[in-house]
Amino acid sequence: MKISIDGKILENFPDAKIGWLRADISGAAGAEHTRAMKASLEARLNDMGISADTMMSHPDVRRWREVYSAMGVKPSKYRSSLEALLRRLFKGDLWEVSPVVDCYDCVSALNLLPMGAHDMEKLRGGLTLRYADNGEKFYPLGAGDSVVECAERQIVYADDEKICCWLWNYRDTRDACVDDGTREALFIVDCAFETEWRSVEEGLAALASELSAIGCRVAKSGVVGAAEREAETE
Repeated sequence: MKISIDGKILENFPDAKIGWLRADISGAAGAEHTRAMKASLEARLNDMGISADTMMSHPDVRRWREVYSAMGVKPSKYRSSLEALLRRLFKGDLWEVSPVVDCYDCVSALNLLPMGAHDMEKLRGGLTLRYADNGEKFYPLGAGDSVVECAERQIVYADDEKICCWLWNYRDTRDACVDDGTREALFIVDCAFETEWRSVEEGLAALASELSAIGCRVAKSGVVGAAEREAETE
């Protein structure tokens, strides 16, 4: 399948990039490894100068609020996955979803880059970062039968049949989520602007290393953006 970024996104966010990584996660068995990552996460972030009091002063966290404002939503209500993750962490709300999800969440926090994942068997056709159509439907994960009607300023990941992630990286759909039955996943690393702490490429390398440490088999990875707007993931 192809992963791509629409030209209209690049007109408004010329430094936008999508890091992508395809991996077989069926052999993941690294619960102890991810628990150790989570246990050390706050201290490692503090060593980076990131705390509950300072995180919003870091441009790699703060500037996502500008992106969300540009999508026409209130950024204090709709937060990037990175900001939401850091807020949970500093409140002591350590998540435990699965070794794979916990792993990429830790890598996301440490690299100050939003990350997500989709079950490749649930994706249809290609995956594109684009603007939503006005009134287009989104079915959010963890929200029961609720449906979101999108607005045209909002940026989404979509395959040929559905929206897979709403507001760039705010929430995934229940129809493409990684779960206990997922064998192969497509991981996403988001960048909307030139970052200061870690590049998308560095974030991908860290993700590949940690996924391998918990028993996943990384097959292929790459980056799309202004220089190369699409890539073949197979």
